[in-house]
Amino acid sequence: MAINNELKETYYVKLAENGTWRDVTSLVNGVRVLAIEGFFDKGEPVNIYTAQWVDSQIEDYMVANENNAVIHKNTDIKITFMVHQKFANTTATINVAAQHDMFVNYLTNGAIWVRSKYADKQVKCVCLEKYEPTTIKLKRNPQSNYMLGTITLHTLEKPTTAS
Repeated sequence: MAINNELKETYYVKLAENGTWRDVTSLVNGVRVLAIEGFFDKGEPVNIYTAQWVDSQIEDYMVANENNAVIHKNTDIKITFMVHQKFANTTATINVAAQHDMFVNYLTNGAIWVRSKYADKQVKCVCLEKYEPTTIKLKRNPQSNYMLGTITLHTLEKPTTAS
């Protein structure tokens, strides 16, 4: 069996602002991030107010900020990942359920920074929603066991260009 790390050095995570970025392919054995969505999303404005008069199609609006800067709600990013033997960093059989749980716990136990070389963005976020795997295939031949899931993380700041 060939060891598959084709997404090496693509997605990174860290637990502290001044912490070290860790490549997801080496963080938890057998995990592969399939996609991270939301780095380019923009939330709804929170400080724009409008009013329409009853006798006109024209609306008045006001930006409630000294500098007329529009402030937007923070958005969510979604990390879709798979845990499978073919993504392992070793030829030894991995425990797919244990590796899945380890990765989910890493992402959901407080603030975490996520970085994508595809998007060239990074962001601080936290899990605020329930997580459950989308697909569970266990108790089969070790080459057929896998788990698939999507974790939604709420951004705590605006995504920035990766440094």
